[in-house]
Amino acid sequence: MLWAELLRRVFDVDALECPQCHGRMRVIAAIMKADVIAAILESLGLDTEPPTIRSARAPPEHELVEIDWT
Repeated sequence: MLWAELLRRVFDVDALECPQCHGRMRVIAAIMKADVIAAILESLGLDTEPPTIRSARAPPEHELVEIDWT
């Protein structure tokens, strides 16, 4: 199954729809070399370092509310 089809089935998102003209987009390249990716990001003025991964937090503690439906 193609990744775009999987996204559509799971999240109801069309990953290949252009956000501007709503036409179909196609993948023209997959860049796998880290130095090339960093150069492209840098030329676009974007961060080249990945964000810091933080540990998960506990869920917020709320009082349980009992509802009597009778």
